[in-house]
Amino acid sequence: MKHHYEDAVSPVIGVLLMLVVVIIIAAVVSAFAGGLAGDTDKTPQAAFTVEPDLDDFALLFSHEGGDPIVLGSIKVVLQSGTTKGTLTTADIGVNCVAFENQYDASSGVVSTGDAFILQGTDPGWTKGIDFGSLSLPGNNKIEWSIFDKESDKVISSGSFVLL
Repeated sequence: MKHHYEDAVSPVIGVLLMLVVVIIIAAVVSAFAGGLAGDTDKTPQAAFTVEPDLDDFALLFSHEGGDPIVLGSIKVVLQSGTTKGTLTTADIGVNCVAFENQYDASSGVVSTGDAFILQGTDPGWTKGIDFGSLSLPGNNKIEWSIFDKESDKVISSGSFVLL
């Protein structure tokens, strides 16, 4: 009588390999479901343009498209040369006069077609805008960035000349 033991080896190995693959897939699914993948909140993205208004000592940020932006969840970084400053809604009455939706001051959200205003004060000694200790002198290029405070990632950025 002839025995064929070799036939039994292949199905056992096949079953074991399939079992290992199923265990690996289950571990990956469990890790993602359990939050191991980390925070999945996305940073809002929007396009803004900035128009300076030296008569009112203000910067008008117009929302041109993208996600609605909650003003309380952003910070605006302004830079003139090596001088840099950051403004948030907490700076109202401290480093700025206004940081609000231009069309509806009671709304803390800016959507496409809306704008928000950052209003500073008269520097007194020259043409420009003061935001507390941050002075933006006239006739200079100003770099700006809007950051999401939670992720500290850029939502929008650009530059303008303060004339």
